[in-house]
Amino acid sequence: MTKRFRAAAAAVIAASALAATACAAGDGSSGGSSDDPIVLGASGPLTGNQAEYGKNWQEGFQIALDEINGDGGVNGRDVEIKFEDSQGEASQATTIAQRFVSDDSVLAVMGDFSSATSMVASPLYQRGGLTQLGITNSHPDFTTTGDYIFATSITQEVEGREVATKTGTLGENIAVFYLNTDWGTTAFDVIEDQIAEDGNNLVYSTGVEEESTDFRPQLIEARDAGADVVLYYTYYSSTALLAKQADQVGLDVPEVAVSSNYSPELLDLGGEAVEDVYLNTVFFPGADDPAVTDFVTRFNDEFGYDPNSFAAYAYDGVKQLAWAAENAETPDRDGLRNALADGSDIPSVIFGPTTFNDERRIDDPTFTWLQVQDGDFVQTDDLN
Repeated sequence: MTKRFRAAAAAVIAASALAATACAAGDGSSGGSSDDPIVLGASGPLTGNQAEYGKNWQEGFQIALDEINGDGGVNGRDVEIKFEDSQGEASQATTIAQRFVSDDSVLAVMGDFSSATSMVASPLYQRGGLTQLGITNSHPDFTTTGDYIFATSITQEVEGREVATKTGTLGENIAVFYLNTDWGTTAFDVIEDQIAEDGNNLVYSTGVEEESTDFRPQLIEARDAGADVVLYYTYYSSTALLAKQADQVGLDVPEVAVSSNYSPELLDLGGEAVEDVYLNTVFFPGADDPAVTDFVTRFNDEFGYDPNSFAAYAYDGVKQLAWAAENAETPDRDGLRNALADGSDIPSVIFGPTTFNDERRIDDPTFTWLQVQDGDFVQTDDLN
């Protein structure tokens, strides 16, 4: 399975033949014969600015597929993934959603990466009766489209308050740089409220564009406003550049980044500039948990380094959908959706055995705080 996965990973993760017996589209009866594979769709960025996250997903998918299929599959059926490259673009995600809904072999879909991109496609999945599992979608409204929309990612409401409060322990005069997208602006509203609730001062804030190459004017304004700590609610490419240019303009204060930056790419792009940056995560490979240890060991044996939270979310997504397919009353789209909604002790290397709440989300996540030290992510006692 590993070699076949690698050969396809550049564009589509799947075996070469996915000829499942098709039933009537959208009527909940799809699923194929007992000899056909369990096919899951994935919509995410394999190229473009967010491509590193797609790579993380591919790696997590591979470990899950190797494990599931190595143990005999789901009721004797192999699990396969069709991974379509959205480039992180909403227009591509909707086109992919249309293809997946029309493809009766696909029983559920993971993705897209960002909430904004995913939520544009959600109505298509809901109308098509095809479960969309948002493995990295934190927008508070992500699951409100309908009862076929699930999310394992924590909400911006929860994470925004966590990062705002912990940032405030490093300095009371806070500057916030947030991505100028629905994801970023929604989080900023929460952060702004929490800063005030904690009795700290928001001395500067600005939305930034992911494509921007010069943040120095805004960083100078943050410096001159008296910021003694900076919070970056941005993706790794923007955060790395912000940190570099903060050094250039003399904004020498503690820096905090949101969990989307927990990626080797932040270290590669940021270099010395991201040294000492703090960031949060719900998954830490050094955790003292047998399930985590087993996953990390198999991942490290395969790729030569530890998984990050995005690989773990991808691993969880495959395992959870495979669990739902195995426990479904009927081996079709509706059966899988109902198993996911009604099940308990659903496997998760991030949260432990879990259950989806009435909003089809995970309740009460816990965070681990990390800091970049000597070019690596290490657990810190400063914020834990």
